[in-house]
Amino acid sequence: MDRTTRECVLALMNCLRAKGPMPRHQLAAASRLSAAELTRALKSARQMGVVAYAGEPDVAAQAGTLLVLTGRPLPPPRKVTPVARENTPHFQPLLDAWGISRPARRQA
Repeated sequence: MDRTTRECVLALMNCLRAKGPMPRHQLAAASRLSAAELTRALKSARQMGVVAYAGEPDVAAQAGTLLVLTGRPLPPPRKVTPVARENTPHFQPLLDAWGISRPARRQA
């Protein structure tokens, strides 16, 4: 699937909210996320503090350790502004070094 990390985190949170704490191997099937999506979602959710392993940080996480919601709300999505790009190709200095000139633009 081609879901964003945020969509995967929301699916993970909804699954934990509906079905309660569960280990990672059960969460994959229950949330209907692929292995890659689940890995991304867990990493992101743990970094944002919305999901944690039960007993963390006192107990080290094991394969069967339950994942739980922490109660923290999901932070708002970041606003990403696209970087302004120049209209000139970035390889022009290389073409100049090799003595290759760019073809003239065609007039329509």
